[in-house]
Amino acid sequence: MGRLALMARAPRIEYPGALYHVMNRGNHLERIFRDNVDRTLLLQALEQTAKSAGWSVHSFCFMSNHYHLLIETHRATLVKGMQYLNSTYTRRYNLRHKTFGHLFQGRYKGLLIDPEDASYFLSVSDYIHLNPIRAKIIQDTHDLWKDPWNSVGWLAAKRSKMPDWLKWQRVYGQLGYSKRTLSAIRAYRKHIQEKTHQQEDNPQYRKIRRGWCLGSESFIRQMKDKLYELGQNQEDSETWNDEASEELEEERAERLLAQGARRLGYSGWQQAKGSDRMLLCRLVRQCTQVPVKWLAGRFGLRTRNGMSSSICLVGKQIQTNRSLACKWKLLQGI
Repeated sequence: MGRLALMARAPRIEYPGALYHVMNRGNHLERIFRDNVDRTLLLQALEQTAKSAGWSVHSFCFMSNHYHLLIETHRATLVKGMQYLNSTYTRRYNLRHKTFGHLFQGRYKGLLIDPEDASYFLSVSDYIHLNPIRAKIIQDTHDLWKDPWNSVGWLAAKRSKMPDWLKWQRVYGQLGYSKRTLSAIRAYRKHIQEKTHQQEDNPQYRKIRRGWCLGSESFIRQMKDKLYELGQNQEDSETWNDEASEELEEERAERLLAQGARRLGYSGWQQAKGSDRMLLCRLVRQCTQVPVKWLAGRFGLRTRNGMSSSICLVGKQIQTNRSLACKWKLLQGI
């Protein structure tokens, strides 16, 4: 029996700069979207997660009963970020449709990707983008460019207003382009068109579907050693680094509070009053994965509901109050 066989359930390997192909399916393979409003809700939750967890989203695709993401975690926040993403969307879905219970299956797939070899990253990105064609939902790239729930249209400059949390740089960089010039865009479009006709010939696609780690032999060996180490030393493999991760996120939140307070003219966040306090809390919620309960305790509120309501209220006030809008813009520069 191999040493990895000792673990019934592999732990999540997390570290700053890690690359993952994340895929999650609906519970019992059921649909996770009823319409495009639901898809918009997941897109919004993904944006909020990317900002708060420090993710770069390189590719995504929403199918009827599952979704695919290619993400890079600049902090060790895969587990907490995925918990936030799935729970946030589930809560909003259930609220909208007056349903309850689990929407997703118990455990999402998180494929580790070797960051040192361009071919692995690009294969995963292509695999994600071409999902609708493999499923015969879309026939060719002409229709693929128009799909609003697939990032390929934005990356290929076929759709306007690409969100800032969707990153084109690494995808283009793997093709040899450091700038998104017209020639680079044309090269990327040609690349996707060629891959559309070569899907069955790509030997890495099976590993993407079935594997847990995609990369060179040395990278896989390193990850196996890490898995064994984590499995031996931790009782709860799913949240093996929860305490360390929480501590790092809390430290980050403290720095944001201090920096934000100085931007608003205070010597410390404790001196901030009224709506300024809530602006600082809103900043922390958008840029970290600390829970509302932590913020409530930090600011002396008895309930998390009061903190959540206040953050929501100041978010609405920003839209109509010029002074608050200016202060919020100031905080965005941190």
